[in-house]
Amino acid sequence: MTIIGDLERARHLALAAEEGAAKELLLSLMPQIEQADRDDYALEVFAQLGEIYLVRTAYDGVVEGIRRIRECLAVHTEIRAGARPEEAAKVTMTDAEVDHMICRYTRRAEFLSAGLAAARGEHDDAERHLAALIAAGGEFAELDAEHARLICYARILLATGLCDDDLYARSEPMWAEVLDVVDGHLDGDAEESDHLFVAAALGYGRFCVESGRLAEAEPWLRRGGARAEARGWRLATSRAQLERAAAAWSAGDIAETQRLVHEAYPVIAEHARAHDVSRSWLYFGLIRLAVGALQEADECWSHAERHWREIEKPLHIHRILLQRSWIAIFRGDFDEARERVAQARQMLDSAPRHSWLQYARLDSHLGNVWRADALAEMGFDGFGQPGRNWHQVESRHAEGLAVVDCAPGSPEYTRAIEKLQRAADLKVPAALAVDSVRYTIPDAGARMRWASCVSAPLLAGAFAVAWESDNVELTCELVEYHSARGTFTAEPHEQQVSDWTGTATAAVPVEAELAPELAIAAAAPAVGGTGLTRLGPLPPLRMDPQTAPIMSRYRDLARERYGRDVTAAGDAWQTWP
Repeated sequence: MTIIGDLERARHLALAAEEGAAKELLLSLMPQIEQADRDDYALEVFAQLGEIYLVRTAYDGVVEGIRRIRECLAVHTEIRAGARPEEAAKVTMTDAEVDHMICRYTRRAEFLSAGLAAARGEHDDAERHLAALIAAGGEFAELDAEHARLICYARILLATGLCDDDLYARSEPMWAEVLDVVDGHLDGDAEESDHLFVAAALGYGRFCVESGRLAEAEPWLRRGGARAEARGWRLATSRAQLERAAAAWSAGDIAETQRLVHEAYPVIAEHARAHDVSRSWLYFGLIRLAVGALQEADECWSHAERHWREIEKPLHIHRILLQRSWIAIFRGDFDEARERVAQARQMLDSAPRHSWLQYARLDSHLGNVWRADALAEMGFDGFGQPGRNWHQVESRHAEGLAVVDCAPGSPEYTRAIEKLQRAADLKVPAALAVDSVRYTIPDAGARMRWASCVSAPLLAGAFAVAWESDNVELTCELVEYHSARGTFTAEPHEQQVSDWTGTATAAVPVEAELAPELAIAAAAPAVGGTGLTRLGPLPPLRMDPQTAPIMSRYRDLARERYGRDVTAAGDAWQTWP
């Protein structure tokens, strides 16, 4: 085989996700390339290795590849500028070939830099490298198709990186640009085009699943999976099955989730990409939890946590810790559950892109732990008891009828009410802060997704602790709050849009679905037009002329903890006739 032929064969292996074989082949070519004294071949090796290391999360290798490419290009740029006459005599390529090489691999270096920044969560830097890649023009028409593919692939990596950091709203316009390119507008090499299409289809399909757009996700995942299967790309085919399993779980189809994950996992495990392996173990755990196998579920989630720690994904680690805290709750070990929540908070603190919304959800979940502790005080029959083995815990969990047996006024009742009040102090402010966003979302579909995936579970939890603590006043106030629907004005209102890219994202509720996937929230301040209706937060509500507006203390807590004004400025509404 010639060097060019081996370079092409290495690329085919990488496209098929056979990165180990591709890497070995590329490294074996370096002695021949050095003997041939062809810097363009060496740059191709560095570029391909950089992409392999990027896929395998070996980021030090990507950094080294970028450095080697840029150093070589800098030397040839100086030679072309006449700054190194002694080196110019050693160059065996023509000036046109050197210019072609500089143009091509400058773009490849910018692509790798954009992908690396996106993977590390340095999203502003990633966008700057993308802009540089787009601007890296040249007079070589034969490179136009490759340039277009690099730009599209970089956008896929940037959008995926944003989604990994819960910045779904910010990723949405980038996905729109990707789809505009891949859906019938790809030129050049068919295999490269298919690879790009599969990456886009699976990435966008996952985005849709995690943002509640299941109907839109299905055709993309099926098309991406079919294209990968036609090429014989086993890992991409299995990854498509994994994304479809996530969609099935979101739709409540446990049997289909189990079928797809079990079919996909052998190939995913063989290729050992930590993120895909972790997500597989996540769904293995969810499936086992659904059938009451608590010990097996916890073991599955421990594997997921270990792999996410390997690749240092703090947001994913924080979510799997919250997930594992449910097992501690079911075992009746509430101190362990609170410890896992504390660890999750530490991971969230360490993530450079955390948002108020993630803290609101974490506080709401901590409220779940206190609520469960209170119910255990009341004799709730679904939780295990200290000192019991796994079999006893699982049997009690399966046989529980979700009833309590506690006399009002008893010491157990008093302790339970105190714990329920602690739960309410966590859950009610979080629910108010999160639900206040719902009234600011102008798009009906996004508003529905926010309400169903984010607001409803947190509000349901707030109602539950109010009801279980026999707090009639708080229960009535929550009913009154929930009964109000938007605000009105007789004045025309200029439409505005604020930047929610950093904060308006949320997770599909662990409380309801026991799945830490994410949901998009496209939000805006109060908007409207020339009619009477205006979307916006509610003003203060007063139920009794002799009292202050309802839930004042909880609204103050929402402001202190999350910086959210959950009521609009203005006079309080009177809710009596």
